[in-house]
Amino acid sequence: MQDSLEIYDKLIDILQNKDSINFNEVKDILGDDYEINIEIAKSLGIPLKIKDDNISIKTHDSIFNNIFCIVDIETTGFSPQTNNIIEIGAIKYQNGKILDKFESYVFAKEIPEKITEITGISSSMVANAPMIDKVLREFKIFLEDSTFLAHNAIFDFNFINAQLAQRKIPIMKNQVICTLALARKTLKAQKYGLGFLNEFLGINYPIRHRAYADCYIALRVFEEGLLNLPCDIKSVHDLIKFTKSDKLK
Repeated sequence: MQDSLEIYDKLIDILQNKDSINFNEVKDILGDDYEINIEIAKSLGIPLKIKDDNISIKTHDSIFNNIFCIVDIETTGFSPQTNNIIEIGAIKYQNGKILDKFESYVFAKEIPEKITEITGISSSMVANAPMIDKVLREFKIFLEDSTFLAHNAIFDFNFINAQLAQRKIPIMKNQVICTLALARKTLKAQKYGLGFLNEFLGINYPIRHRAYADCYIALRVFEEGLLNLPCDIKSVHDLIKFTKSDKLK
């Protein structure tokens, strides 16, 4: 079995550019232990679809068939090396329906006063919370291979991955969509932060800077963005490319 994660990046790149590949091509990428490496790929959140002797990636399917997982974390700071996650929230969503939700505090010895002022989360509130290892493992089970979606997604995705890596838990290789990038390309607003969009779009969710609350607002921003997509955006893969492009509505 190959230890490097580069083979999974290669697999993703090839699958993104092809409708499907057969097992002979998979063997060339993943090596002799390809069956084990396919299972590892699944554990990393790579959305594989296996049918007969072919493998494809689920992001070629319609946006409306895809399961998205909207994620938000509250932390004690910006560095995953020196700061901690104190709350994780997530919402499973498909075709206009909320399927499930995940919400958990995370134990921390001490929460800076400034963070308590912003989030309302105090040290006493997380004193008996589960440890980060347990929460991360449960979160990954919840996430599965769904598309990871967050407002300023690079922060949440990279912070969680760094914390996973520190604890030798398999990192996430899920496909990612940023609702901040989507909003900038589909909505005419003066600002694109969640707080402003919460009011601007009439979402008016009463709580901010809490994990589940920000997930819910990001979900509604996502829905609004979908209503304003160009007509040629059909699949999740199209949507990912659109959010990363310079193309504006």
